[in-house]
Order: sequence, then C-alpha cells, then structure tokens
Amino acid sequence: MSGSVSVILDEICALLDTYKGRDKILRTLCYSTKLIGGVHSNKVLAEKFLLFSKHMSNTRATLRLLDDLPMLKYNLEYGFGKEEPDKLMAALGVTTNVIDQVYYPIEKVAWLAENRLVTGVDNNKWDTISSIFWVASIYLTLMRSLRYVSVLQKHKTCVMKTEENPALEKLLARQNYEILTCVRLCLDFVHAVNTLPKGFLWSSKLNTWHIGLIATTSSLLGIYQIFAKRDL
Repeated sequence: MSGSVSVILDEICALLDTYKGRDKILRTLCYSTKLIGGVHSNKVLAEKFLLFSKHMSNTRATLRLLDDLPMLKYNLEYGFGKEEPDKLMAALGVTTNVIDQVYYPIEKVAWLAENRLVTGVDNNKWDTISSIFWVASIYLTLMRSLRYVSVLQKHKTCVMKTEENPALEKLLARQNYEILTCVRLCLDFVHAVNTLPKGFLWSSKLNTWHIGLIATTSSLLGIYQIFAKRDL
C-alpha cells in the first residue's frame, strides 16, 4: 500500500471512529443520494437513490436518540459561557444550549409517534415543533458565529498594529474557519426553514434536488472543517 493511500485510509478511519465524523458521513450520503434521486431521469434508479437517502436519514435519527446525555454533559461544562470573548456570545451560547437540550426529547416523541410505538400522539405536530427548535438553534448559532467573526476582526486589527506575524496568521486562520462556519449555517438555515409548515418564508417551497444540493454542500463543508479544525 502506497504512503498516500495509507494516509487517506487513516484519515477516513479516524473520521469514522468519532460519532461526529460518522454522522457527517451519513449526512453526506443521505443528501447526496437525495440530490441524485431528485435529478435522475430514470425513475426506477431515482426511487432507489431516494430510498437509500431515507434509510440514511432514519439511521441518523435513531442514533440521535442517544444524544441527550452527551448534550447535557457539554451544557454543564459550558455553564454560563464564562470562556466566551464577550457577554453577547455567552448569552447566545447558553440560549442555544437550552434549545438543543429540549430539542432531543421533542424529537424522541416525534420518532416514537412516527414508528407507531406510542398512540394518541400527532406526529405532524411534534415534527413541526422539532423543526421550530431546529430553526431557532441554527439561527442563534449563526448569530453567535457572526459575532465571533466581528470579535476576531477587532483582534486582528490590534495584532496588525503590533506586527506579530505568527499571531496574525493564527487569527486569520481562525477567522476564515468561522466565516466558513457562517456559510455552512446559512445553508442549514435555508434547509431548516423549508421543513416548517407552508406560509413561513420559503417553507415547503424547495424541490428535492434543491434540498439535496444545499444539504450536501453543507455536509461537505462540515467534513472539511473537522480536518481544518486540527490546524487551529
């Protein structure tokens, strides 16, 4: 096995060894096949791609049933955001964490109702509530990331005055990373809003291939950021 192939294999395995990395791979498979299914001219193949996409989505939803405790652990460690650069970012972080923590039980109810494991529960209602929390979480995270870009810009201006090249390079790398995060979150926000009931902005107006393209791009950016974060 050549050195380059070995390195690539090691990187892929390292990605698959983590829950976050595996979820990114599943998400990419889910939406890339949705994209293909949405544009393929052969109806039989298109249905197969869309079926595969549905199974990948169901796999991700099932795995998220175990996310409550890791989320709780993260929220307890985050606390009131004392490590954040300013109070606004801390407030946005805490609010987002609360929304994310509540989101998981809501999604569980929707999952149980969808799979007919509970009766007397309106699955559509809980799906809508779940989507609202998803949209709110992405929006607040985007606002926090935009704020962080602004904070880094101020720091960059100060560093440029002192001509500290290593520090400046580090700040530029971090800022570029956060800008990429903002782009990814914008894509996720477009996707999330589309899952809401008709009548809110562009909700329910995107075609299958639109969703596939938007979410696939977001997923690929997410995978890239996993590797890019190591250099930060």
